[in-house]
Amino acid sequence: MNKIFKIFLVAAAGLLAVACNLDQVSDIYTCKGSEPSMLQTVFTETELDASLETVSIPVVRSNAADALTVKVVATLPVGITVSGTATQGETLENGSVVYNTSVSFAANEYETACVLNVSEMEVGTSYKGTVAIAADEEVNKDKVIMSTAFTLGKAYTWVSLGEGQWFDKLALMSETSYGIQPVEVLKADGFDRYRVIGPYANTDQLAAAWGASSLGGSKNSSVEFWVLEDGTHVAWDGWWCPGILYDGDGTDIKAYYPSSLNGSLAADNAKSMFVEEKVVAFYPYWYIDGLGGFGTKYLVALSLPGGPDLESWL
Repeated sequence: MNKIFKIFLVAAAGLLAVACNLDQVSDIYTCKGSEPSMLQTVFTETELDASLETVSIPVVRSNAADALTVKVVATLPVGITVSGTATQGETLENGSVVYNTSVSFAANEYETACVLNVSEMEVGTSYKGTVAIAADEEVNKDKVIMSTAFTLGKAYTWVSLGEGQWFDKLALMSETSYGIQPVEVLKADGFDRYRVIGPYANTDQLAAAWGASSLGGSKNSSVEFWVLEDGTHVAWDGWWCPGILYDGDGTDIKAYYPSSLNGSLAADNAKSMFVEEKVVAFYPYWYIDGLGGFGTKYLVALSLPGGPDLESWL
């Protein structure tokens, strides 16, 4: 037992000696001047308000005794520029542009920002870039954050217009009912873009139209569409799913925007449009991936809030 105890003491002393040596070789942190730094390595804001015009990327410092100006380099994608005075540098292969600018701290101010102009950002698109302390600034580069990589994206602000009506001849109409559904209709503030909430929420009506065995497929909780530049025709992104399966084999029936299915179907896009001030007619290309489809012969209609009753309109 004494021998084991002596071995334990020797091992413990060895560990202590290693720990002391590590303490002795640690770098001693030395602050260089006001020591500016980026606040964080990553900055992500992908739900920015669509009307927002600027975004601030924070820059901080450790010593705020005096006023200070710090040179900054911003590498920005197309659609974002530096807000304020900047010198445009090289354009990179990916289209991003390098800007040389600066940020200023007032005396006793520990945080400022590089302000980016995001007014030209498109909603629904991701933008990536960097903002960095200039390489020739006096900083301890091993101790401060030299660069912030950002990802920015704008989101629509949705405003409820009230209750409308949704008709789908293929998915919802049964032998005994048009299957017209009450839906909430939202509009993107400042944009001709709409979101229809819950068009296929009525599972009983889907079962009446297709049979219970055909239920269970992918189902969109909303359908989003927008008005094209001509002010009349409408489009949507890819397809939507009503929640029905083809012959119960597990394959979703999809309502494609025709050209999203195949470029040769682009002429059929023109069928989908505002047919009245508050009535939209959609003619999706109904398709089962890998099997085939039903074409654009089945009407889907939306009566916006304040529009006509669809049962009388059809």
